[in-house]
Amino acid sequence: MKTVGRIQLLTLLSSMVVAMASASAQAQPISPITILEGGYTEYCSMAARNPDNLSNILITGSRNPLTPIGICTLAIREGGAANRAANHSNRGVLHFEAGDSDAALADFDEAVRLDDSLVLAHINRGYILNLREQWEQAISAFDRAIELGIESRPERDESEESGEQRAAGTVPEMARVYYNRGIAHEELEHAREAYLDYLKAAELAPDWDEPQRELERFEVVR
Repeated sequence: MKTVGRIQLLTLLSSMVVAMASASAQAQPISPITILEGGYTEYCSMAARNPDNLSNILITGSRNPLTPIGICTLAIREGGAANRAANHSNRGVLHFEAGDSDAALADFDEAVRLDDSLVLAHINRGYILNLREQWEQAISAFDRAIELGIESRPERDESEESGEQRAAGTVPEMARVYYNRGIAHEELEHAREAYLDYLKAAELAPDWDEPQRELERFEVVR
């Protein structure tokens, strides 16, 4: 969808901004929730971090092979109420990576219903809603994620990640949130809000090219 808007940007320069076109979202599931309490809940967390390699996940008491999603389903059923929201969120990551956006969104919806403080679930909901062009709902999900914020998380084991995953990991997650919210705003012809979101994404990730390219499409008239 092409968008063209002309609005007054509230800066010290009282500038004007014109949005010339919209960008496509770069949605991808972000890091799962790590839980180290044993049982299926811990296995679900491990599977969500590394869904393509279950060789390091030893599950006793079962003669049947379990898929990563199957592990998380067992965690939801048997992991107790305290971890149910996190298990839904982790299973949502697996569904997302498998390309099943319906199942992923259902899991993220349930995760935030059970625990509205799960910022990663809100972010992943926003990514899926952007892909579905449900712009207003995506903005609401990103708004909540920004309100909650993301705390610093432990360093990941880069030896288990692909080159693409390592490259993606260099972009702060909140920069992606602002960038994708900017896309949603621009699709709704909210030129000012889109510009400010792209600008914030560029500030948070100065080496990331995507926000910079979007900002170049805006004409500032003094």
